Amino acid sequence: ENADPKRVYDTPDKGVLWGWEVSGYVFTKAISAGAVLTLFLAKLMNLSFSTETSWLGIALGLIFLTLTGALLVKDLDQPTRFVYVLLRPQWKSRLVKGGYSITVFGGLLTAWAAGLYFNIPILETIGFWGSAATAILVAVYTAFLFAQAKGRDFWQSPTLPLHMLVHSLMAGAGALLIGAIVMDAGVVWIDFLIHVLVISIIANLVILIFELTITHPTQDAKTVVHMIVAGRYKTKFWAGVVVFGNLTPLVMLLLGAPAAIAGAIALLGIIITETIWVEAPQRIPLA
Repeated sequence: ENADPKRVYDTPDKGVLWGWEVSGYVFTKAISAGAVLTLFLAKLMNLSFSTETSWLGIALGLIFLTLTGALLVKDLDQPTRFVYVLLRPQWKSRLVKGGYSITVFGGLLTAWAAGLYFNIPILETIGFWGSAATAILVAVYTAFLFAQAKGRDFWQSPTLPLHMLVHSLMAGAGALLIGAIVMDAGVVWIDFLIHVLVISIIANLVILIFELTITHPTQDAKTVVHMIVAGRYKTKFWAGVVVFGNLTPLVMLLLGAPAAIAGAIALLGIIITETIWVEAPQRIPLA
């Protein structure tokens, strides 16, 4: 407890576990789940969208879910043993629950696609509503996986699930805006996506302020906060996350700049944020 926390800031990169693979699959699953959640939100608001848009949502869901699975398996010391997660599950493990959530989500997305392709309304409905419900679990389960690492105090924040859910909506709206470039999406649909992205960016900024200004109960968590806002990660956080990744796309959208570009910038902002949130807590020595 009496050690100088500044000594942690220069810990070599090789000491940080879970490198780009973890921040990568947090990002890819945010797009996968977020695309479906954005369509689900539109449905709840009684806003219709085209069949082409449905296929875009399914494609984003399945492609980025596949990338998520690949990165998740690659992150294991023995990737071939990932099959044990499904065939010999330890139900107390968040990794197992997350693995099953991803599997069920993929199955429901496939059912939605099959119903849409073969014009089977009941299968399409079950696939859509089921994948939307499961998308919420896929979006937030990593927060509970991180929380199982009891030695990483910063990851014990109760706002982490909300942090990841908002990131999913940001990612989904951003990716759908980019995809809308190559399709006749319509002004109403584009406006809806812009509103979702604007609101989610504002919500994300509020959550960041809350996460970094609340009184953390342990010295380790306080050290991580200092590392982010005033230490090793300060430039990446203030310039990369706050200014570039959040304020820039927000101002662009409010001023009527190209929404797809703003969406792409918001996606980059999520990558930078998740990299910091994955790396910084692991620079605290456990012994």
